[in-house]
Amino acid sequence: MLQLTVRDILQRPLFLKAEAIASEEALSRTVRWAHIMEVTQVGHLLSGNELILTTGIGWHDDEELSLAFLRQLIDSGASGLCIELGLYTSKPSERMIELAKQEHFPILLFHEQVRYIDITQDLHAHFINQHHRMVSELEALSKQLNQLLLSGKGIQPLLKILHQTTGAQVAFFPLHAEAQFIPAMTKTKADQFYERWIYGEMFAAPSQKRKLAHRPILALDHLFADLLIQSKTELTEYQILVLDRCATAVAQEMMRTIYIEEKRRYQDDLWLSDWLAGKHSTAQISEYIRGIKPSAKLGGVAVCLFQLEATLTERKDFESLLIQRNMVARAIFEGEGFYLFPALLHGHIAFILLDQQNGLKWKERLHLAIERLFRTEQQQEPALFSGLWGVGKAMSLPDQAAESYDTAKETIAIQLDAGPLRSPFFDELHTYKIISSLKKSGMLMPLIHEYIEPLAAYDREKNGQLLLTLKVFLSRSGSKQETARDLFIARQTLYHRLDKISAMLGNDYMSPDKRLAIELAISAYEYTRGAIPNLPQTRTQS
Repeated sequence: MLQLTVRDILQRPLFLKAEAIASEEALSRTVRWAHIMEVTQVGHLLSGNELILTTGIGWHDDEELSLAFLRQLIDSGASGLCIELGLYTSKPSERMIELAKQEHFPILLFHEQVRYIDITQDLHAHFINQHHRMVSELEALSKQLNQLLLSGKGIQPLLKILHQTTGAQVAFFPLHAEAQFIPAMTKTKADQFYERWIYGEMFAAPSQKRKLAHRPILALDHLFADLLIQSKTELTEYQILVLDRCATAVAQEMMRTIYIEEKRRYQDDLWLSDWLAGKHSTAQISEYIRGIKPSAKLGGVAVCLFQLEATLTERKDFESLLIQRNMVARAIFEGEGFYLFPALLHGHIAFILLDQQNGLKWKERLHLAIERLFRTEQQQEPALFSGLWGVGKAMSLPDQAAESYDTAKETIAIQLDAGPLRSPFFDELHTYKIISSLKKSGMLMPLIHEYIEPLAAYDREKNGQLLLTLKVFLSRSGSKQETARDLFIARQTLYHRLDKISAMLGNDYMSPDKRLAIELAISAYEYTRGAIPNLPQTRTQS
């Protein structure tokens, strides 16, 4: 017995003649210390679980004062109240007894004179011995847990030790894996237990809350599982400490298992490289995935590419860093419905993502996962996922990953020319894709020269802002009023500029075909040279 209750105390020799006014719940209250108190203002002096000994001299048959004293004990979490009847108080009032019963707070009455000093010495000696015994048993538990960790037998034996040591129901809820219960439950009861935990129903009543304890299983500052124990009675300090040690052991075991698994996957880069080169069939991919994640669905695939800084790959601890970050990334992406296969290829980290939700809002989910990954990276040193990134086309079959990979590389290449994009998804690049193709074919600069070079040359020589004027004029669908307003210039100034543009480009520059070519040329100009500057200018009148 590593924790004393009021019921246990009543069995001790000095309490054999005591009268208990207490319910079964009250008798189950835990006692961790004993105090003699004769003052009536005690709330600030208590920290909880104390057995209070008094003669009643403080209230001396003053009913209101005795009730206030009792209320302070209850509110401060005291374990019970012992009263010596006789010289200062003949008996507790009916209202005092009623309040104690209502709050399941035990009152112990001594009808004969007792030496409180003997009681405190007896109890405190027991508490001290109890503490030494608890420390000894926890040390033995830690050794047992360490031996199990070294044996590599997995998490199940750790959970069994937690149950055997605490006598409580153990529940283990790993993310994206099946829950485990020790002792085992029927499926119906297990589902009900999980639902009550998820919806917070277990914490609804304070009395139930004291019978439940929970520890998150964290690794690399990321949640991987939840570990709970639930007892039929209020959990003891010893049970909580056992839970803490077992939770640490479970976290270490999960970290070891995940690390080994991730390292094996890291060594599979050659296979993944062939997958991204289109060398594997759907059947081969299916067999590979079943060997790693039997529950994973073969659905749509997309490749997310992250550009690495060259200095990172030269670090001695780079492999270990990458494995750890991939562990966190896997948990994040799985949380958004993607099963992840990471690979290191040509200075990039490639995430092959199998969509487990059949394309439902895939882009929104992928955005959320990437944002969570970046927030996690902000807390890490060094940050691996801090450079340019891009997402390729979403493909319907896993053997089409090569096309998604190529378009992800294209998305990175476009940003190297045009600068970082807010949402670098290949299917959102639109004009950029055309411009990139023109650049590859050598037609980009001829396009710029043919359609807008005269304006660019005029701007460089005279700072005439003709390119900016044309850009705004086209974006406003030829509205002179809106263009003048956006440029903060007078209408006459705009007319003067448009006349110059017409003279340089031809009067037909607003015809549909030519206008389309000019707009593409302006986009190509900004793609290669940056955004056309919008210089501050005072509104002019002529």
